[in-house]
Amino acid sequence: MPFRLAPPRDRKLHRLVKESEPRSLAKGVVLYGPGDPANEVFLVREGVVKLTLPGLEKGSRERAVCLALPWELFGDEALIAGTRRYAAVVARPCVVHGLPPRSVLRGLRTASKSFAAYLEAVQREMHRLRHCQSGSRGPDAAQRLAEVLLDLAQRCGEREKRAVRLGVRLTHQILADLAGSHRATVTTLLNDWLYEGHLDTDEDGRLVLAKPRGLLELAGFSSPAEPAVPTG
Repeated sequence: MPFRLAPPRDRKLHRLVKESEPRSLAKGVVLYGPGDPANEVFLVREGVVKLTLPGLEKGSRERAVCLALPWELFGDEALIAGTRRYAAVVARPCVVHGLPPRSVLRGLRTASKSFAAYLEAVQREMHRLRHCQSGSRGPDAAQRLAEVLLDLAQRCGEREKRAVRLGVRLTHQILADLAGSHRATVTTLLNDWLYEGHLDTDEDGRLVLAKPRGLLELAGFSSPAEPAVPTG
């Protein structure tokens, strides 16, 4: 469950980052695996780390359940003594910092704004995971994918007039995992939305939400409770 650091709010946590040694990791490096002891909380300075679970069936591939983006903490299971890991794999070359759990917990406990933001992040991630459950009573693949894109826009989006450019480039498979869908379905939806003008791509292959309001409607949001997108 990634939690984004904000310098004005998280001075103690930022001090921990400055005092720690950065680690440069190549794509595909396994930072920790399922069942490993949880001895550190991590912060991504650059790049992307995907948090994964084993496949649902024997012999099936692992699936990404969440991403940790620049300036987000992950591995917060280390805050509870005796907890074991899921798995964390580098999705794009990155720089991470390992932080002592007790110091991170102390920083959260002594800063009310940080702790409130942490709980909000937990609530947002639980909401996203519930919506990724497919089935006749839940949202369809288009709704789930639209919500994933809006969540990424909120976390790492760069506002450009009315459009929002995602700060990272992601594969269709990762987007499919996050949306609880098949890669072929996601590829078809993305191509449809590119044709319809809801999305665009830049020279680096990053997705641009050309019409965020259109994606909000596709996600099923039409009330004041709709998720925010970057405003600056």
